[in-house]
Amino acid sequence: MLASDDTAKQQEAIKKIEQAVAKTNIFELPSFQMKANVQVESQGKLMDGSYELLWNGPEQWKEEIHLPGYTETQVGGKGTVWILRSTDFYPRRIHDLHTALGFGTEGSGGSLVQSSVTAKDKVKKVHRRKEHGEALTCVEYENEVKSPLGICVNESTNTLVRGSSYVDKDLQPVGGGKVYPRFLSFVEDGKTLAKANVTEITTPAQFPPSWFSPPAGVSPQAGCMNPTPPRLIKRLVPQYPESARQRHVQGTVALDARIGIDGIPRLGDVVVHSSPDLERSSVIALKEWRYEPATCNGKQVEVETVVKVNYSLR
Repeated sequence: MLASDDTAKQQEAIKKIEQAVAKTNIFELPSFQMKANVQVESQGKLMDGSYELLWNGPEQWKEEIHLPGYTETQVGGKGTVWILRSTDFYPRRIHDLHTALGFGTEGSGGSLVQSSVTAKDKVKKVHRRKEHGEALTCVEYENEVKSPLGICVNESTNTLVRGSSYVDKDLQPVGGGKVYPRFLSFVEDGKTLAKANVTEITTPAQFPPSWFSPPAGVSPQAGCMNPTPPRLIKRLVPQYPESARQRHVQGTVALDARIGIDGIPRLGDVVVHSSPDLERSSVIALKEWRYEPATCNGKQVEVETVVKVNYSLR
């Protein structure tokens, strides 16, 4: 059982995290327009593209992404989203871009605008450390499947530090007491997978209603701009096929998936390929994973995501 002073330290640290999240949560602003030059990894190279988000509140928003060979438009209404993209699946590179921007999650602390620590998590330790000369307050915790996680707050800026998989720089005010980085990137195994240079954030912004017209021929679905993401509550560890071990095959398998309101993942296309035996093992395991569904304003919704399995002989 925790001593009372330990409990007080934990509560203080979690409060700091909540305040840090609120400081960068630009979705609390009544309106803004964000533009960014973006890059995503494809076949070992970074492709240039553009990103734009028009926010007129949670009931009227529009997001556009343009990359070589890919376009996507999302328009949001009251609890409803229309999605038009040039593929019939959710590409990994778009998932990585959202992760870099801080609107989604990738492991611990992936989101700038939502707290990673919830009431269902078990706080294990609160400590302070220095990184690059900056003082940080860090919380180590476990989720429902006993995965060790952590999140830190920069004491001088009172903003989240998203960990080694993220580079966030050049924090600038955007109005309403909010700040947001002008440079954000997502890194995996030392490789930059997505990055964004924010060229403009205008607030408040005025938009003609015609800009939020749903794309023609697209059916609406329940959702919102930045849902509280699904939480993994049951994880079957994929078996490492002996055939792959003997060939010393390592790598990552990733699949496009829809997490339903029943918490069951509906697997789509393989979006990061490896050897066929690793892909088969991943599919078998992922079908058994279960989630606490994503929510929009407390209402359960189905969401698209990319689920990954890493295979390493180390």
